Amino acid sequence: MFYNSKDFRAMESGLNAAWLQQKVAIQNLSNLETPHYKSKSVVFEDVLNKNMRDYDKTPYQFRTSIQTNESTSRRPDENNVDADTESLSLYKAYVQYSYLTQKLNGSFANFRYVLNNAMK
Repeated sequence: MFYNSKDFRAMESGLNAAWLQQKVAIQNLSNLETPHYKSKSVVFEDVLNKNMRDYDKTPYQFRTSIQTNESTSRRPDENNVDADTESLSLYKAYVQYSYLTQKLNGSFANFRYVLNNAMK
């Protein structure tokens, strides 16, 4: 029952998106000195907002996508990775992942409490 709930699906999708954001930021940082490399970013929020409008009609099946930023160049070799931006993105994704993990653990603790006290 809990695994099929909208709350669980939202937390699961959020965890997956935050994990993907961390991976993309790390990939961008690791290619900081690669000539012609274009930074990538994860698109998640627009899908979230659409599903929030259709809350009662749609189960949470959020999709993330990775987009490449082809429009800019930060250096003469056309690499456009900004280390400060990527570090901030990595930290933000880490905080989101940590928060959602704590939230999910709290939900499991609540179920454990109910199950343990229902038997008494």
